[in-house]
Amino acid sequence: MTELSVPTLQFTDFLVFGACAAIFLCNWLLRRQKTYFLCFGASYAVCAAMAVWFVDFGYYGSIWSPFGWSLAGATFWIGLRLFDGRPAVTAPMIGLFLLPTATHLGLTLAGVGPAGVNAGSTIAYALHEGAAALYIFRSPPRRSPLRHLIAWALLAIALVICLPLLPVPETSIRLSIIAIFIVDHITSILLTTAILALEAERAHAAMERMARTDALTGALNRQGLAARAGGVAEAGIIVADLDHFKAINDRFGHAAGDAVLRDFAGRAAALLPEDGHLARLGGEEFGIVLPGHDDNATAYLAERLRRAVGTVPVLWRESAVPITVSIGVAMLGAGETLNESLERADGALYDAKTGGRNRVRIAAARRPAPAAAASAVCHSACTAA
Repeated sequence: MTELSVPTLQFTDFLVFGACAAIFLCNWLLRRQKTYFLCFGASYAVCAAMAVWFVDFGYYGSIWSPFGWSLAGATFWIGLRLFDGRPAVTAPMIGLFLLPTATHLGLTLAGVGPAGVNAGSTIAYALHEGAAALYIFRSPPRRSPLRHLIAWALLAIALVICLPLLPVPETSIRLSIIAIFIVDHITSILLTTAILALEAERAHAAMERMARTDALTGALNRQGLAARAGGVAEAGIIVADLDHFKAINDRFGHAAGDAVLRDFAGRAAALLPEDGHLARLGGEEFGIVLPGHDDNATAYLAERLRRAVGTVPVLWRESAVPITVSIGVAMLGAGETLNESLERADGALYDAKTGGRNRVRIAAARRPAPAAAASAVCHSACTAA
């Protein structure tokens, strides 16, 4: 029964490898710019060919066997690196790719017997797969369960191909070869599913970024600012509005106006602390949230922003576009929403505009709610009595 099951598993291995190759290659045909799909598809296509070519899994009798499996593993690893946005290959990767074939050739030329050649080639290929798994474990995001699934699948391949090398009876060796087929089936399905899930996760994250980001300036939009800073309890709030922006559009054109908005966002972002948030609230108005900043630190940064904007014009084609900005500052305190503090900062911005523009104005501290104020008066009166 064991003898009959090996050819069957070999055929099903071919079918699984071929299906995985077809899935990745179809994805590549739909999105040619995503070369990693081509690499994954090519890797599984090589595996499908190897599954048909070499009947004796677990024994590398021909030098083409370690070369073929290493080629499949290396192509898959290249796909992983391209997926992560990294260079396709490194010098250690090339060394690991050549190691199984070089080991097979070196041991053969040294006169080592078939069993020794097979053992050396197997261990060298296991090192290659283990190194690919280590790359996934050490690459960010390290806490991704999908990436961990990929790494453990590659590590399982590295371990299971070494089972036939164990000093066990012949019948157990045949069972270990069957185990290689089964692990091939399972890991191929897991790897393909996990990679497609990572791709879907990345697409979803990109859509979320687009929904929360201003396309022109790269800053957050109102929705993005609410998502990032909506739960902040205390923060400095800055609302900035470019002065005479309509005149800039009328004189230099809307393309120049867009350039001014992008330039302003860049200058503002350069001044922000790591935990600061910049958003385009609409038109030429921007909001900044500075968690943990007091009124002095917020006013200081607002003045730095005003000077950074007003001292250097924006270069547009052959023109220098002079710009200034009016700024309102408020403090987000306990019991106040982000929108309420933005409205108070906007009121201070209006004072800056009516006061001559190109200046910073600070909003008055928020008054307590009427009920709270009455309670405070009652408490004082009762204490006095």
